Amino acid sequence: MSESSRVHGGVSPEELAAWGHAPSALLDLSVNVNPWGPHPEVARAVQQAALSTYPQPWAAAARSALAAVCDVEPACIAVGHGSTELLWAAVSLLRGCAGPLVIAGPTFSEPQLAAAAHGVPVVGLCARAQDGFALDLHALSRTLEEHAAAGVYICQPNNPDGSALPALRVRELCSAHPKRLFILDQAFLALSERHADLSVRFPDNVLLVRSLTKEHALPGLRVGYALAAPDLIAQLNARRPSWMVSNLAEAAVVAACQQSAYVAEVRDKLLAGRAALSADCRALQLPVVDSVAPYFMLRVKDADALRQRLLARHAIGVRSCSSFGLPEYVRIAACGPLERARVLAALRAEVAS
Repeated sequence: MSESSRVHGGVSPEELAAWGHAPSALLDLSVNVNPWGPHPEVARAVQQAALSTYPQPWAAAARSALAAVCDVEPACIAVGHGSTELLWAAVSLLRGCAGPLVIAGPTFSEPQLAAAAHGVPVVGLCARAQDGFALDLHALSRTLEEHAAAGVYICQPNNPDGSALPALRVRELCSAHPKRLFILDQAFLALSERHADLSVRFPDNVLLVRSLTKEHALPGLRVGYALAAPDLIAQLNARRPSWMVSNLAEAAVVAACQQSAYVAEVRDKLLAGRAALSADCRALQLPVVDSVAPYFMLRVKDADALRQRLLARHAIGVRSCSSFGLPEYVRIAACGPLERARVLAALRAEVAS
């Protein structure tokens, strides 16, 4: 895969400096992280975590805290160095299988990178723009049968378009293919309109992967978790080294599990911001892709060129979707009213004129 497949949003200090912008001037809407930062209790827990002792090899305290929130046994939980580390471990479970990994795209590139690294063949099934990038479960089911797939990766809500099907429909698909491993990426679910789907239980052939980065603003800490049947979690952990979770990350998880009200508050603000910004873009006659997530895609003529102009002239970062194979789309994260006015002025100058 090309280097662009490793691009996941964000603006580097070198790129900012090249355009003469101070870091404080940047409005970065190319990443989908809670812009209000971690809850003070979570930040305090990280600051007070021990640096002079080894962490528990399998993050027992974090697993217990997450298990209580998810109403499962700790044996159903694996905590990782970000959700991406867990996705790589999940894909490694398919190494040596006869069938391929089917990836429902366009989507997050790391599962395909993991498949290439582990020698797992990949079959892609791409949703269509004319369908609003909605996943066709019937087509996906046929693809699994036709290719005798060993596993499937589905991102719900999907990145970058923000589409999501009801979890009960996805569960029906998983139940219909009990011998296949389903890797269900729910990194953005907690901040989406479909957040109630977090409580939906799935059959034993499903591995749910979630991130605490988004809702708790912890991208620098790297922490996520997987939820599955105990046997599947044991298989996953057998492919991973010990001590993947630091004392700092584990302390953050335990504290974050007490902040459901804060996550709900953040979610409400982000979804309101996304709805307002997407409506304003439509008022400018800009084509918006419907989304249930705290971000949305905008169709433009040249995503890379628009990203560069917005950064150079306005110190605004958006995500070019070229790395997803969508060079005519940018992804924009939700923001507050003051930031929204700044974004609209920039889009009016660069796109709508």
